Amino acid sequence: MQQFFAKLFDTADFPARWYCGNWSDFHGWLHIVSDVAIWGAYFGIPISLIYFARKRSDVVLPRIVYLFAAFILACGTTHLIEAVIFWNPIYRISALAKLFTASVSWVTLLVIIRYLPIALSLPSLAATNQKLQDEMEQRLRKEMELRAANARHNALLEGTRSIVWTTDAEGRFSEPQPSWQRYTGQDWNAHQGMGWANVIHEADRDSFLANWKRATSTREKYYGTGRIWNEEHQAWRQFVAEGVPVFSHGKVSEWVGTISDIEEQHQAEVNLDAARSNLARQNRELELIYQAAPVGMSLVDRDLKFLRINETLARINGIAREEHIGRRLDDLLSGLSSQIAPLYERVFATAEPVIGVEIVGTRPADEHERTWLVSYYPLQLESDSANTPAGSSVTAVSSIVQDITDRKQTEERLRQSEQAAQAANRSKSEFLANMSHEIRTPMAAVLGYADVLLNHLEDPDNRNCVLIIKRNGQHLLELINDILDLSRIEAGKMDIELETFDLPQLVGFIESLMQVRVQEKGISFDVVFEGKVPETIHTDPTRVRQVLINLIGNAIKFTEKGYVRLTVRLIELGGGPAIEFVVQDTGIGMSEEQRQRLFKPFSQGDSSVTRQYGGSGLGLAISRRLVEMLHGEMDLESQLGDGSTFFVRLPIGSIDNVKLIDAEAAYERHEEQAEPTPPRALSCRVLVVDDRRDVRHISQHFLEKAGATVATAEDGRQCIDIVLAARDSGDPFDLILMDMQMPNMDGLHATAELRSAGIQRPIIALTADAMKGDRDKCLSGGCDDYLSKPIDHAALIEMVGKYTQDLSLESLKQQRARRAQMLRARLKD
Repeated sequence: MQQFFAKLFDTADFPARWYCGNWSDFHGWLHIVSDVAIWGAYFGIPISLIYFARKRSDVVLPRIVYLFAAFILACGTTHLIEAVIFWNPIYRISALAKLFTASVSWVTLLVIIRYLPIALSLPSLAATNQKLQDEMEQRLRKEMELRAANARHNALLEGTRSIVWTTDAEGRFSEPQPSWQRYTGQDWNAHQGMGWANVIHEADRDSFLANWKRATSTREKYYGTGRIWNEEHQAWRQFVAEGVPVFSHGKVSEWVGTISDIEEQHQAEVNLDAARSNLARQNRELELIYQAAPVGMSLVDRDLKFLRINETLARINGIAREEHIGRRLDDLLSGLSSQIAPLYERVFATAEPVIGVEIVGTRPADEHERTWLVSYYPLQLESDSANTPAGSSVTAVSSIVQDITDRKQTEERLRQSEQAAQAANRSKSEFLANMSHEIRTPMAAVLGYADVLLNHLEDPDNRNCVLIIKRNGQHLLELINDILDLSRIEAGKMDIELETFDLPQLVGFIESLMQVRVQEKGISFDVVFEGKVPETIHTDPTRVRQVLINLIGNAIKFTEKGYVRLTVRLIELGGGPAIEFVVQDTGIGMSEEQRQRLFKPFSQGDSSVTRQYGGSGLGLAISRRLVEMLHGEMDLESQLGDGSTFFVRLPIGSIDNVKLIDAEAAYERHEEQAEPTPPRALSCRVLVVDDRRDVRHISQHFLEKAGATVATAEDGRQCIDIVLAARDSGDPFDLILMDMQMPNMDGLHATAELRSAGIQRPIIALTADAMKGDRDKCLSGGCDDYLSKPIDHAALIEMVGKYTQDLSLESLKQQRARRAQMLRARLKD
């Protein structure tokens, strides 16, 4: 052996394999390449196994992996030496390598045999996956059960006749209690904190609170009785309160409990206790109670036989009182037994009362269906045995029965009346919408052609006649608008849209609008900014403008000489910033009696048929309600003969980042913004679609006067044909004015078909409806904007110019996409 290791690297004793035997080149290189390839794979496999074992900390039996890697690496080394021997005959090193490989192989085999039972005991991948799947299914079931429990809890709170309550650890209501509010009538502001104690009877309150405080201190279960106010009965009713603490991490996190109305049970128990003291008096008093009671009463034993019954219940059942005694319930009331018997059995089994159950059916005396409200109370004997079941001591059940058929019929009539009222309200809304359409559409022609005549007439008398027509038409339109506004407010359909806008610009617009009226009467109209005012405010500009125009218009109407003044100033209202508008006049003023009825709809200071000043009496009523909807205030100061002053105070949101400007700058700003802008010139093709020839012609007149090329269509079907033909000819319309209400095919259907056909040009809706939802209906139906009739022709020209000259088709598509996204979000909400 010593000689072996001494000549370990000596290769002189052996020839190279190429020279041992008759090797062909192919045969030799086949051995060499194969051995090298085997060595490469045997080198890569252990490296991969070692890398995997080091990266995965959860590898089972990692030492076997390392040993197996060493075994494969040793095998690969022997193959590499076999390839080297073809040139360098290192047979002694090859022998050592094979000896090492054999040793590692046997060690690997012995270790595998040693750990084979452990490996076989490990769960399979399929078993592990199945276990994970079972755990996921179990979690899903738990989640579904939790959701069902939450749903049952919410249903219990909404439907129970008792009070279910929760408090914080100190016994205060920290969140609204629906069943408490329903029973006592206290809203959240009244019963939050310890406010709930105010509905406990004054005589019971101190002891109740003392016991409650003791329970919250000792963290023991609470039980108490007393009298509580019941909103439905408008009376104090006896109750039982129970509460238990809920612990979290060793501390009380909240209290949960119930309050049960036991007024009927309490009264029955009082009567029974008094009766037990003297058997003779008990029978006499009980009989008197039975006979005098306005409700039906009876006593039934465990065999469901009548022991006692009063005359009222006998009349309710339609059977003589004497025929009840000793007879079974199912013999006398077979038609109702299936509903009543289970309730009796429940009371006998649990010794708990059943209160306020409605029974519906027919009695033997007649076939008319009736409804009864029944309550059952156990009559129990005292038991000395603690092991006696609760229901075994119940010897009889006392019932209280009320025939509530008339009440149910009344409730049904009330529901029918409510449905009729709702139907009438819908009819009213439909009538108002139709009235709006039928009046606004011809008014569009009247006012439009009046403007045309004014442009053609030069004779002063003729122009004055047309001006009178136009002024009265506008007055009629204002009356229609007032009626519709009042109807929308009363129906809760008036929209309030809060936005940030320029205050001086709004005041400047109102001043320029009112100057025309004051010039006709020969009085002055001044606008005054007191102190610094915010450059912008946050409220509804449309409603603010409507209120101020109403107030200033009234002031001008009732002022024959002197002035009307609008004062604007920044004030505090309810702890926040607000804008106060003061409208002052030197007119006729009002008496106290007139001021009392001033803000009522259709009411005026002078309501006689000979009054000097006309009007519908709606403007001030609408203005006050609009101010209230904006969470503001409106006040009035007036003396008969000394003029009137109206105060409008509106909250405007935070002004922390809003620039405050002084009075002079504000006045100059609103004067600059009030300068008229030159009329817009149009250069586009427009299709006007309306079933009214007058509306088509007047719209065409003003559009062509502004420079547009105009075509017309009488209904939606004709519109589609014209638009598609124009597109196919290569000369499409730049914009479509689409009336919404037309015969054959209305505007919404026509718009939908045009959009389906790929028409992307702007479509402006024209409608004479003015109720809530008209604008949204048009926009969601595919229109890009909305104009109501009678059409303001300046607004018409401006809108057509905006959509044909200011907005690109790409911007219009983005606007539609944003609107569609908002509509989807609103539908999800």
